[in-house]
Amino acid sequence: MLKTVTALLMAMTLFAAADGDAHADELAGYKAIPLANGPNALRLQGHDVTVVLASRENFNAHGFTLATFYMRDKSSNGKGTWSLVPLFNEQKGKENERYGVTISGGADCVLHDIRLLSGGNARPALLIVANRDLGDGYADDAPVHFDYYVLTENEDGVPGHPRFYFRATHSTTARANYCDVNDAFAKELHLGQ
Repeated sequence: MLKTVTALLMAMTLFAAADGDAHADELAGYKAIPLANGPNALRLQGHDVTVVLASRENFNAHGFTLATFYMRDKSSNGKGTWSLVPLFNEQKGKENERYGVTISGGADCVLHDIRLLSGGNARPALLIVANRDLGDGYADDAPVHFDYYVLTENEDGVPGHPRFYFRATHSTTARANYCDVNDAFAKELHLGQ
């Protein structure tokens, strides 16, 4: 599994280095998993996974949704303990761990959203987090950045990491500016609403 993840990371890094623009080509063979508010039960890489989308209302145009990820780990005790699946990335030379991803925006546009992709049994799952720069305001077109994460298994029990986690691989920037990141997902990566 670790060799597969390493090969995928190298291929995706080389692709990103060769062309800094976001392209759908690197996602060939992946399938977007539809997610709805509440618990979403699914299978990734042969494991039971639950993605929970829960809303936080502000009673204005800036409420948000939090996406959290959980996996049933049957290897530890046979009973299937549910574990949090965090996201790890590098920030200013230090490893950063997040326990969820915020989906948010304003009345006009969504500035932050995600796509969860299954690679079937052959490839690890991907999580793509899209973030739009604020620009001059919520309703403006601005650059959109796609951060790619691969679902990784800590097979060797490396201290500081859980058994399963999303590991950041690379980031790309959309070729055009967008108000809504969902338009960028659809036009740049062919991952619709």
